[in-house]
Amino acid sequence: MKLKRYQIDDAFLDGIEKALIENREIRKSLKPWGRVHIDRQLPFLCLYRKPAGREDIGTEKLAITEASYLISPADLPGLDTLIKRIAETAVKIFGTFLLVEIWSEPIEEISEKGEEPLSPHFTLYARKLGTLTPVMEILRERLREIPWKKREREGIRVDLAYKKRFSPKGLSPLLTEAFCKAKGCYRIGIGVKPVYQNEDGTKLYPYELRKIRHGLSKALKHALFSFTQAETEICPAHHEVLGRRGITKVVWEVDKALARIDNAFDFLLQVTPVNTNAAWERFCEEKFTKEPEFLYRPRPFDPPLAKRDLFKIPIEKIEDTTLMELFCEKRTELDRKLTMLDDRESPNFLYGSLQTYGGVEPGLLETAKKMLQIAKTRKRENAGADTVRGSVDARTFAKAAKAELAWYKKRYPKLEADVQIREDIVSGAMVSGRHFLISKYAHFPKKRVEALINHEIGTHILTYINGTTQPFMQLHTGLCGYDEMQEGIAVLSEYLCGGLSKARLKILAGRVIAVDSMVRGEGFVKTFERLCEECRFKERTAFTVTTRVYRGGGLTKDAVYLRGLIGILEYLRNGGEIEPLFVGKIAASHIPLVEELQWRGILQKPPLFPRYLEEEAAQRRLHEIREEGLDILQLMHRVSGAKP
Repeated sequence: MKLKRYQIDDAFLDGIEKALIENREIRKSLKPWGRVHIDRQLPFLCLYRKPAGREDIGTEKLAITEASYLISPADLPGLDTLIKRIAETAVKIFGTFLLVEIWSEPIEEISEKGEEPLSPHFTLYARKLGTLTPVMEILRERLREIPWKKREREGIRVDLAYKKRFSPKGLSPLLTEAFCKAKGCYRIGIGVKPVYQNEDGTKLYPYELRKIRHGLSKALKHALFSFTQAETEICPAHHEVLGRRGITKVVWEVDKALARIDNAFDFLLQVTPVNTNAAWERFCEEKFTKEPEFLYRPRPFDPPLAKRDLFKIPIEKIEDTTLMELFCEKRTELDRKLTMLDDRESPNFLYGSLQTYGGVEPGLLETAKKMLQIAKTRKRENAGADTVRGSVDARTFAKAAKAELAWYKKRYPKLEADVQIREDIVSGAMVSGRHFLISKYAHFPKKRVEALINHEIGTHILTYINGTTQPFMQLHTGLCGYDEMQEGIAVLSEYLCGGLSKARLKILAGRVIAVDSMVRGEGFVKTFERLCEECRFKERTAFTVTTRVYRGGGLTKDAVYLRGLIGILEYLRNGGEIEPLFVGKIAASHIPLVEELQWRGILQKPPLFPRYLEEEAAQRRLHEIREEGLDILQLMHRVSGAKP
């Protein structure tokens, strides 16, 4: 469909004013180039005028991140009239208005200053000290915090310039001093050293632009928050409230396209052997001396073709830097997982696994060893479900799982999830999307049934369902790197409901030992022997742990369980709230972004929270983690019934 562009005439101006008064979103493309976008009634507008005499690639993107912006050619007929109409209307609504004009400093001026070409520099302009001084100071301090290169230890250079007359070189101010004084308006200017483009402004450096764009947007929100609180009667509760709420069409297209690729394959099932039980029997027959041969599902898609579709997705067209960041991360993760599936059963698989899930850092390895030391007893402990004594079979466990899903469905009738008993999974139970998969051959300790159900249903399925209620599909397919925090929460749930055992924590530590052994180049049999002899696991448990780690060609994912639990304990000790963690499948690094999107009204409160959080005992244990500063070793002692 051909994009409709508008000339600035009386009808256009009247339409803009009417939409502002009625608090309707404005998004109009200008002829021959440009756009006015005003998300809702806001007391500010960010402006960029494209210079006529030089190229200036990328600078317009510094403005379009905000909830209220206008970009156009510098010589667009009627531009000054449009700006004045927007300002006058905003004054009627808020009693004041702030115009923020952004421009790039001409390259010849930067060269004259003798600065290093790739060192960022901002100059902030205002008419005089006074009303806008706090806004300027906040903007300067926030801009100085933009993360750049290590050598910028003293912070990015930001100058303040108070002048009666300021504007981009060769252009006149669109709001005169007399107009601002008469109407009660203000304006500031932001001159940016364009480190995101080459010397003639024709070639873009996208990584540099992304950093400047994201940092400037954050700084602007803080400054605009200060202005809004001081100069208007509206009192936003948080600076992120001033961010964008409206979602453009390209965001939905990108989200849908990424989810379509993500849903085209189940990564864990594709790298999980289908003959685990038979492989175990053969391994026993060979006296644990020969590496088992594993069989895998056929790949029902071509990873390189999926990659071709992946990189066609126009993420770069997204104006919202927060959403663009989330989608870029997800694209990178999908790219790596597709490469891993292409490399399945080859040495290259491990390298992709290290990129996706990481390895075993020294601190994590040392912690795992200390946990195993705590767990040692005279008699080998059955850390898995090696015996059917005191346990339930797959059918009984499935019945309990279905009852738990029924409880959640009463709370949220739209819940759709099922329980399946399967022959082709390596672990006792796992979740794939909305499906709870249980191994036909598994037995589960009776005392651990509630904990396992809270782990799988109360975390993995619950966050999937909650994610489906959010506007973005990524919240249920999973944001980049969500596994670590998900597994940390899942294991925490076992503790909060009183079902976390020393044997369970021992397995998490054993997985770390196995991953470390595998990454260092030790073979399947050597790692199996290490788990049996050094870690004192029984043979079947050691086989299961080793199989999980060596599947596909070497999967380091199993280290995230312990790392995630350590991380979630630290998060809670530092005062983090548990409720935001259930909005969907997110990583720890996404918590600030999720909170931002909630403040902006884009993400909503999820419909479901874990059942165990309603129990007094769970709340007491949660309180103890926070108040006593419980770490993983103290937790290990506590569930072992021993004193540290």
